[in-house]
Amino acid sequence: MSINEQERMELERIVMDEDRDAALAYIHDVVYAKVKESEKPGSCFHDVDKPIDEVPRDIRRHKKLGSFD
Repeated sequence: MSINEQERMELERIVMDEDRDAALAYIHDVVYAKVKESEKPGSCFHDVDKPIDEVPRDIRRHKKLGSFD
């Protein structure tokens, strides 16, 4: 998962301020939203062992999450 500059700055602010409410909102609005987006068919960030219909390319050629190969 990658974050943009604005999201990174917000995360830094949350950590520095130890803002628990903002941290929960960040997880919901940024992290969870990116996780849900990554689950959509055609995304490169899905479980390659899980069958996905209507994906126009061979999923086995994509990296698994956390791989650096």
